[in-house]
Amino acid sequence: MPVHLTKSMFEENLNTKFWLLDEGSETYAMDLIELTNGYSTPRQEQFSLRFRGDRNKIFPQRIYPMKHDSIGDFDLFLVPIGRDDTGTFYEAVFNRLVQVQDQVQVQDQVHSQ
Repeated sequence: MPVHLTKSMFEENLNTKFWLLDEGSETYAMDLIELTNGYSTPRQEQFSLRFRGDRNKIFPQRIYPMKHDSIGDFDLFLVPIGRDDTGTFYEAVFNRLVQVQDQVQVQDQVHSQ
């Protein structure tokens, strides 16, 4: 069953390791280093994630199976956005309609801004 991903799930796991599973079933460590808020409303949630992976490995833009100790298994569309001495950077952008169970949480976030 697919994991229902929310912004709060990633906020709680900022600066932790995620694991990208390559087509050859190899796993690669990816650190979640940044979460940026977008424009959210009570019905819509927008945010982006920035990951840092190995500097010597660049994964092309596509959907990858991911794993995390707390979140579990899920798929994520990653785009390589840069590279420096510390690693290769990837971005995942979320722009989704909020489900009923999430609306209270997003409304609280919108009102606190």
